Amino acid sequence: MPVEKGQKQLPTEFRGCQWDDGWEFDAPCVVYAPWEYRCEGAGGNSGAIDSLVDDVLYDIIRGDDQAREARAAALDREAKWRGWGRGYSRRRRAWHVTIKIEWVIMGGKPVDYSIISREESEGPPERR
Repeated sequence: MPVEKGQKQLPTEFRGCQWDDGWEFDAPCVVYAPWEYRCEGAGGNSGAIDSLVDDVLYDIIRGDDQAREARAAALDREAKWRGWGRGYSRRRRAWHVTIKIEWVIMGGKPVDYSIISREESEGPPERR
Protein backbone atom coordinates (compact mmCIF):
# COMPACT_ATOMS: atom_id res chain seq x y z
CA MET A 1 0.00 0.00 0.00
CA PRO A 2 1.65 3.26 -1.07
CA VAL A 3 1.71 5.97 1.58
CA GLU A 4 1.11 9.55 0.52
CA LYS A 5 3.29 12.34 1.92
CA GLY A 6 2.12 13.26 5.41
CA GLN A 7 -0.03 10.12 5.71
CA LYS A 8 0.55 7.87 8.70
CA GLN A 9 1.73 4.33 7.89
CA LEU A 10 -0.99 1.88 8.88
CA PRO A 11 0.01 -1.27 10.77
CA THR A 12 -0.24 -4.52 8.80
CA GLU A 13 0.80 -7.03 11.47
CA PHE A 14 -0.54 -7.53 14.97
CA ARG A 15 0.78 -9.90 17.63
CA GLY A 16 -0.83 -11.00 20.82
CA CYS A 17 -0.65 -13.73 23.42
CA GLN A 18 -2.74 -15.46 26.04
CA TRP A 19 -1.42 -17.34 29.05
CA ASP A 20 -2.51 -19.15 32.19
CA ASP A 21 -2.30 -16.70 35.06
CA GLY A 22 -4.25 -18.87 37.48
CA TRP A 23 -7.65 -17.31 36.81
CA GLU A 24 -10.60 -19.59 37.55
CA PHE A 25 -12.45 -19.36 34.21
CA ASP A 26 -10.66 -17.07 31.76
CA ALA A 27 -7.08 -16.17 30.92
CA PRO A 28 -5.47 -12.80 30.24
CA CYS A 29 -4.78 -11.91 26.64
CA VAL A 30 -2.79 -9.00 25.28
CA VAL A 31 -2.15 -7.45 21.89
CA TYR A 32 1.47 -6.34 22.24
CA ALA A 33 2.53 -5.37 18.71
CA PRO A 34 2.53 -2.79 17.41
CA TRP A 35 3.09 -1.37 20.89
CA GLU A 36 1.17 1.79 20.01
CA TYR A 37 -1.99 -0.37 19.70
CA ARG A 38 -1.46 -2.49 22.82
CA CYS A 39 -4.55 -3.61 24.71
CA GLU A 40 -5.76 -6.31 27.07
CA GLY A 41 -8.74 -8.52 27.60
CA ALA A 42 -9.78 -11.93 28.86
CA GLY A 43 -10.91 -15.04 27.10
CA GLY A 44 -10.98 -18.79 27.14
CA ASN A 45 -9.25 -19.33 23.78
CA SER A 46 -7.01 -17.59 21.25
CA GLY A 47 -10.10 -16.13 19.53
CA ALA A 48 -10.09 -13.49 22.27
CA ILE A 49 -6.93 -12.04 20.68
CA ASP A 50 -8.74 -11.86 17.33
CA SER A 51 -11.55 -9.90 19.01
CA LEU A 52 -9.08 -7.44 20.50
CA VAL A 53 -7.43 -6.94 17.09
CA ASP A 54 -10.87 -6.39 15.52
CA ASP A 55 -11.57 -3.67 18.09
CA VAL A 56 -8.23 -2.00 17.34
CA LEU A 57 -8.81 -2.14 13.58
CA TYR A 58 -12.28 -0.65 13.96
CA ASP A 59 -10.81 2.21 16.02
CA ILE A 60 -8.20 2.83 13.30
CA ILE A 61 -10.92 2.98 10.62
CA ARG A 62 -12.94 5.43 12.74
CA GLY A 63 -9.81 7.48 13.48
CA ASP A 64 -10.52 7.08 17.20
CA ASP A 65 -7.17 7.87 18.84
CA GLN A 66 -8.86 8.34 22.22
CA ALA A 67 -10.03 4.71 22.24
CA ARG A 68 -6.50 3.56 21.31
CA GLU A 69 -5.00 5.62 24.11
CA ALA A 70 -7.61 4.37 26.59
CA ARG A 71 -6.92 0.73 25.68
CA ALA A 72 -3.17 1.22 26.08
CA ALA A 73 -3.65 2.95 29.44
CA ALA A 74 -5.95 0.13 30.62
CA LEU A 75 -3.28 -2.46 29.77
CA ASP A 76 -0.58 -0.41 31.48
CA ARG A 77 -2.69 -0.16 34.67
CA GLU A 78 -3.59 -3.86 34.64
CA ALA A 79 0.02 -4.90 34.01
CA LYS A 80 1.28 -2.72 36.84
CA TRP A 81 -1.38 -4.00 39.24
CA ARG A 82 -0.70 -7.67 38.37
CA GLY A 83 3.07 -7.29 38.05
CA TRP A 84 3.15 -8.58 34.45
CA GLY A 85 5.99 -6.45 33.10
CA ARG A 86 6.24 -5.68 29.37
CA GLY A 87 7.87 -8.84 28.01
CA TYR A 88 4.72 -10.24 26.39
CA SER A 89 6.51 -11.09 23.13
CA ARG A 90 8.95 -13.31 25.04
CA ARG A 91 6.42 -15.28 27.08
CA ARG A 92 7.34 -18.92 26.56
CA ARG A 93 4.40 -20.47 28.37
CA ALA A 94 1.79 -18.61 26.31
CA TRP A 95 -0.24 -19.07 23.16
CA HIS A 96 0.85 -16.45 20.61
CA VAL A 97 -1.13 -15.27 17.58
CA THR A 98 0.18 -13.25 14.63
CA ILE A 99 -2.43 -11.64 12.39
CA LYS A 100 -1.47 -9.95 9.12
CA ILE A 101 -3.93 -7.67 7.40
CA GLU A 102 -4.32 -5.73 4.20
CA TRP A 103 -6.07 -2.38 4.29
CA VAL A 104 -8.79 -1.22 1.89
CA ILE A 105 -8.17 2.47 1.24
CA MET A 106 -10.70 4.85 -0.30
CA GLY A 107 -10.18 8.58 -0.57
CA GLY A 108 -6.85 8.19 1.23
CA LYS A 109 -8.47 6.71 4.35
CA PRO A 110 -8.86 3.14 5.59
CA VAL A 111 -12.43 1.90 5.18
CA ASP A 112 -12.00 -1.84 5.65
CA TYR A 113 -9.43 -4.61 5.98
CA SER A 114 -8.87 -8.23 5.08
CA ILE A 115 -7.02 -10.77 7.16
CA ILE A 116 -4.38 -12.25 4.87
CA SER A 117 -2.82 -14.64 7.40
CA ARG A 118 -3.21 -15.85 10.94
CA GLU A 119 -0.62 -17.99 12.70
CA GLU A 120 -0.66 -19.48 16.18
CA SER A 121 2.26 -20.81 18.13
CA GLU A 122 2.91 -22.13 21.58
CA GLY A 123 5.68 -19.86 22.79
CA PRO A 124 7.02 -16.78 21.02
CA PRO A 125 6.61 -16.71 17.23
CA GLU A 126 9.73 -16.78 15.08
CA ARG A 127 10.75 -13.36 13.79
CA ARG A 128 10.42 -13.16 10.02
